[in-house]
Amino acid sequence: MKSCLLYVVLVVLFILLTTLTINTDALTGDLVEPIDKPFVENYQNKELNFITVGDWGYEGTEPGQTIPNQYRVAEAMETWAQYYNDDFIVNTGDNFYISYAGDHEGVTSVDDPKWNRVWKGVYKGRLAEIPWYTVAGNHDWYNNVTAQVDYSLNYDSRFFLPSTFYVHESYFGPDKTKVAWIHIDTNLLFYNSTDLEEADKVLLQQQLKRFGWDSSQAKEDKLKWIEDKLIEQQDSKWIFVVGHHPLIGLCAMQYYMVRLRPLFEKHRVAAYFSGHAHTLQIELAKLGQPVTYFLSGAGSRMEDRCPGQDWGVPDKVLGFLHSTINDTVMTYEYIDSTSLEPKVVYKGVVYPRY
Repeated sequence: MKSCLLYVVLVVLFILLTTLTINTDALTGDLVEPIDKPFVENYQNKELNFITVGDWGYEGTEPGQTIPNQYRVAEAMETWAQYYNDDFIVNTGDNFYISYAGDHEGVTSVDDPKWNRVWKGVYKGRLAEIPWYTVAGNHDWYNNVTAQVDYSLNYDSRFFLPSTFYVHESYFGPDKTKVAWIHIDTNLLFYNSTDLEEADKVLLQQQLKRFGWDSSQAKEDKLKWIEDKLIEQQDSKWIFVVGHHPLIGLCAMQYYMVRLRPLFEKHRVAAYFSGHAHTLQIELAKLGQPVTYFLSGAGSRMEDRCPGQDWGVPDKVLGFLHSTINDTVMTYEYIDSTSLEPKVVYKGVVYPRY
């Protein structure tokens, strides 16, 4: 009898261990398909403080540098996060790049050394205590994007990526002010097949095909999911959408991305946060266009701006965006972290939906 019981226990343990150690490559598309039920966070604070940063996963150095770009931005982020006692990070994607000869895009698995070296090993202090609400960038798709989801679900939920499309709700203050965050994957909306013929993008094309995201119907399904969530969240005082690719000026005129701005404006999204372009820019809300479009993609790399912005830093600047939300207004400031003495270079306000 005891031997039978021991056998059963061993079988159960084997099944559990097999489930926990299953190779991410074998997982189905469930890890990337949208999650319908929102994740809920309650804060006792009278306000929410957070950093928006993107394109931070390049650990290399530029010619003549001794301190990598990533470290410069991380140190400035830590200073701001500590001062404001920040609640979370909004991560707009491109989490892991090729940084040197022999390196690889994205991560290969949940055990990739990059998790400790590029993320945990760089962002310290308050940045290591709070969640990073994450979307995937194109460089994350160039390798094993489901490994990033698996890592979030089973290894460290602080890297918050339970799927590539998800919603989380933040409630704060004495009146439980509601903030809705709709996190979306813009890769299938930004790239058409001709964009993916370059060698470094072939895997993205293969993965989109693997998950059935390469058809027009798949794109329409994701756009419908986004609009359904916007409709569901109409009781929120603030609605924010987070995606990797920008919707500023000419950078918005890409493939299915052109369908997003009308949706956001129709359902009165307060702001859209993005990265991808390695710079800091903004398109302001105005009469007939109620959405503020933020671009914060200068976490470790620098490049030219998107033409058509209302404001943007000069070319080749590193930095991030810091925001504070209370019941009546969101204040924000862009921080230039290029030098060893970071500075605020632009600030403004966004008002709630009602």
